[in-house]
Amino acid sequence: MTARGLEEFLGPFPHQTTCRVIDWVKEEVQHQSRNTRSEAGKRSLLNTLHYLFESQNHGLAQAALGSVETLSFSRMTLTPVDCAVLSHVIGLCDTIKHLNLQDCHIQSEGIQRLGPGLHKCQELRLGWNELGDSGVKLVSAALRNPECKIQKLGLIGVGLTDSGVEDLVSALSTNPSLTELVLSYNNLEDSGVRLVSAALRNPVCKIQKLELRDVGLTDSGVEDLVSALCTNPSLTELDVRYNSLSDRSVPALRRLILTLPSLEWIRLERNEFSETGRKELRSLHGVRPRLRVIVDL
Repeated sequence: MTARGLEEFLGPFPHQTTCRVIDWVKEEVQHQSRNTRSEAGKRSLLNTLHYLFESQNHGLAQAALGSVETLSFSRMTLTPVDCAVLSHVIGLCDTIKHLNLQDCHIQSEGIQRLGPGLHKCQELRLGWNELGDSGVKLVSAALRNPECKIQKLGLIGVGLTDSGVEDLVSALSTNPSLTELVLSYNNLEDSGVRLVSAALRNPVCKIQKLELRDVGLTDSGVEDLVSALCTNPSLTELDVRYNSLSDRSVPALRRLILTLPSLEWIRLERNEFSETGRKELRSLHGVRPRLRVIVDL
């Protein structure tokens, strides 16, 4: 279709020329997708994706992106139009497994544009964007999709509160694919963590790695969390650093560590344990092969 449009101005294209152009586009996309460490590299790739979108040539886009597994635009500002282009690309290609959009200044409108394609990615990093509760609700919709492939979801510092957790929790309770969930640096507080705990009790939920760093968790909320995790045989890693846990939480944490045979490490630094509490937790380090209990910096 793209070639036919150009032929109106340039005359007929030989088939060989068309094939060479397609091969060149494929090589460019492959090269650009491997060079996204710099701002210029990311911008170059995004511009090419815009060209593919504007061509409306689905076959060309699929051929160009046929073996690309990772798209990373972290720390680059993305507009809602950029997000629409990315959603279009992901929708066309089944090969894209990892999408890293951390710190891209994406807000509610941007995540709405991305929404239709999110469920196709296996690893989705959306941290440090201003999604808020409404934006996370759209991500939750992707988790509910019957064809959802998301295994790793990063929502670190997205402005999620205890008021917005309910939609996410509902999605977690119906999603068997998710194994890693990062909710650190959100203002969940005990009430939000209790809702997450309820989802973890559901046998459908297969979370293996859970990060709740600096979410406002206190001694009052840790009991619900531990009770839920003790019933989840999948959990291998738990991160609750930078919260307000004191020695009152030590018995519950001890029970978790001794009860859950799948647990490989638990991070507890920067809480409010006394030296006595830290010593008791340290004593649990290595009670099983591979178990790490990290209390000190």
